[in-house]
Amino acid sequence: MKGAVNTYRGNIVECSHNVHIAVADSNNKLLKYHSNPDEIVYARSSVKPIQAIQVLESGACEKYSINNKEIALMCSSHSSEDYHVEGIDSILKKSNLSEDNLKCGTNIPFNLNVYKNLIKSGKDISKKHHNCSGKHCGMLISAKFNKETLDDYLELKHPVQQRILNDISKICGCDRKNILIGVDGCGAPVHALKLKNLAYGFAQMANPANIHDKSEYINKITEAMTSYPEMVGGSDRFCTELMKACKGRIFGKMGSEGVYLLGDKKNGIGIAVKTEDGSNISTNCAVVETLNQLGLISKEEKEKLSKFHNPKLKNDRGEIVGETKSEFKLR
Repeated sequence: MKGAVNTYRGNIVECSHNVHIAVADSNNKLLKYHSNPDEIVYARSSVKPIQAIQVLESGACEKYSINNKEIALMCSSHSSEDYHVEGIDSILKKSNLSEDNLKCGTNIPFNLNVYKNLIKSGKDISKKHHNCSGKHCGMLISAKFNKETLDDYLELKHPVQQRILNDISKICGCDRKNILIGVDGCGAPVHALKLKNLAYGFAQMANPANIHDKSEYINKITEAMTSYPEMVGGSDRFCTELMKACKGRIFGKMGSEGVYLLGDKKNGIGIAVKTEDGSNISTNCAVVETLNQLGLISKEEKEKLSKFHNPKLKNDRGEIVGETKSEFKLR
């Protein structure tokens, strides 16, 4: 029993993880792959940087004085740490909106210390703590700027969602009619398309020379993400640590159920990864190994990401009893 990524307990493979990988450039050429680059997957939160394009393009960020830190938060699946919640408060205040306008619901914060502190203080989890609240703020301010209805901003027919669908279609080189639509955990439409199209989309985000009408906004989004990586994820999160280690060259975004997209701005390359069983630990491991095999990270950068590249399995006493490692070769 062996997959592309395997978790060992002692010398035995306890869990194997099948992983699909696509590597593309901004000319829509598939450069490398593993397993099936044509696999159709829900992008989940990994395309939040693409979803943010329509916010900047609308003029809402300029109108409401949204800064780069807050733009990064709009691309995030944040950990609900104080600076994340303060950023949500700031966006809502600047645009004269309130938490009541958010339609994302509530979920348990990714950062369990935040959750524990909320319980200890007797406070409820708010919609501002939802990891997708930044994305929802972006949708709301673009709708408000365009004088569109706010209560139904999550409906697929709403102009906000139609603009997002058009951008995903254009950036990822996939006809609208071939993009399958579901509903994400936060209630927003979620988009399914081929993994290689998602890789191409992030290659275009890395090198938007072929998208002249959107390049200004794309560059601002990726600059915001790499300048404020802590806003995209949070403490000890892979997105944050990857962008910190690569110092502005690489931007990356996770999606639930084992999805990861990243762009290399220096080389104009996009990478899309999907782990079939949805294991984020295995996905992160595969992402670092893909960068390693492509020669896109240095020895120093790989060392900084070692806890994600080769995570150790520990028992309840903190003793190392196994590890997870990648065992695939890109074709």
